[in-house]
Amino acid sequence: MRPWPYRTASVALLLTGVFGRPVVAHAATALGVEHKPGTQESVQAVYRQQNALFKAGQIILQPGVSYAYSDSNALTLNGFLALGAIFLGQINVSKVQSNIETLSLQASYAPTNRMELSATVPYLARQSSYESVGVNGSSLQASQQDVTNKGQIGDASVALYYQLAGDSRGGATIWNLTAKGPTGRSPYGIPVVTQPQNNNLSYPTSLPTGNGVWAVSTGLSFIQSLSPAILFGSLSYTYNIPRNFGNISSTTTPQSGAVAPGNSFSLGGGTAFALNQRISLTLSMDETFIAATQIKPQGGSWQTVVGSSGNAAVLNLGLSYARSRHVTIVTNLAVGLTKDAPNIDLSFTMPTSF
Repeated sequence: MRPWPYRTASVALLLTGVFGRPVVAHAATALGVEHKPGTQESVQAVYRQQNALFKAGQIILQPGVSYAYSDSNALTLNGFLALGAIFLGQINVSKVQSNIETLSLQASYAPTNRMELSATVPYLARQSSYESVGVNGSSLQASQQDVTNKGQIGDASVALYYQLAGDSRGGATIWNLTAKGPTGRSPYGIPVVTQPQNNNLSYPTSLPTGNGVWAVSTGLSFIQSLSPAILFGSLSYTYNIPRNFGNISSTTTPQSGAVAPGNSFSLGGGTAFALNQRISLTLSMDETFIAATQIKPQGGSWQTVVGSSGNAAVLNLGLSYARSRHVTIVTNLAVGLTKDAPNIDLSFTMPTSF
């Protein structure tokens, strides 16, 4: 996974909102769980985990914490093959390791049984380690550079979810609309410098916590109860609004210009099972296709940033425990399936309704 520029899709960050927020008015009644008190709380926990349980006047506070880890390795050959088998030239091996810890708080309110409004504010801490051989021109000696961001607010978002259709069997189709603001540290204008003792090792002087631009997402989510399983899926599109910056250069020389981060298309689906009254398991997969970013220096033309497109696919394994009808503890492990997704992303959330 590329450590910069920071892409909210989100990959990392970005990955927790792929399924949107489907809604089922009076989900317990629709599923017939009033006739099955032994599974009522676990079924409600599944619907709440997929953001599919609305009740007019209800307020939900959802604190959360997550940890994401990713790494990448690169081998660069600068030379030529002699006699078709012997390489003559410079060999450079580099490695990047990235850690992101996130604290978040989401507040939701349902004015009706068909609509919900929510706001989310994340707080991120990032650490990245860059390694490469080439100390004093030697291909045998390696050096390391650590870059740390001790903590900063990320990109905050607000969202609207509206139930378009539903049925008595616990199925629903939901339309969602989300706006995300550039409240985090922008990835543009951060200088990339070279380590004095190793000209093969380049690293950014700081780490971003946001995407740098306003983003608008819209999509549809689906959920259906097929006892004993619950099926869900979604598709969404995110448009990043181009923005002018006073500095978009990765060097120490400022350069103003415009940036148009690549838009993205996401889809996903999965299933959940209520094991007993309190515990349920979830298995799902998400995939996000990210278009290439374009930049336009002041007085120049639009240029495509090579290597900025991506395909982030993850496999999610979740477990929810309903402590009561109002409090649920949700654990989710996301395992990256492609190089643009984090290797692992472990999260804990506790939706609490009032």
